Amino acid sequence: MSSIAEFKPTVHLQTSAYSRALIRVSEMVKSNIKNQFDEIALTQTGVMPAAVEVLAKTIVTINELSWVIARRTLTHRKNKGERLTPEESGRWLRAAKICALAEEVFGNQDKASTWLHKPRKAFDNQSAITIMQTEAGARLVEDTLNQIDAGYFA
Repeated sequence: MSSIAEFKPTVHLQTSAYSRALIRVSEMVKSNIKNQFDEIALTQTGVMPAAVEVLAKTIVTINELSWVIARRTLTHRKNKGERLTPEESGRWLRAAKICALAEEVFGNQDKASTWLHKPRKAFDNQSAITIMQTEAGARLVEDTLNQIDAGYFA
């Protein structure tokens, strides 16, 4: 009788890229984000300014995050120990989820950064970094990343 090894997927293969991206975002804010209600609570409470700086050490620069919060305002909030507003926190969360998802889909920051910064026909010859500044653009980028993760080419 021959022994056939049973395939047991690793945890990495059992979870979606989106789920793994949420874990990355959770680590950035030092909070457990498991679902949309946790995302809502995070944005309502507001993220600390340090989260913007943590995100800026990944795929995007602090200057590319000026649409999330102006640098002067960020400095002011940091000096006063204030959290970002719900609107700013929502924009931060949008950027953080997309950057984390891109890194999960492409496997590393360099490849994710290249993909996010390159203009694409699917994005009307704009980059993902540019169009994710709007809610509709962010949904399109997220959908495209999920399609790539599922094996479609974009």
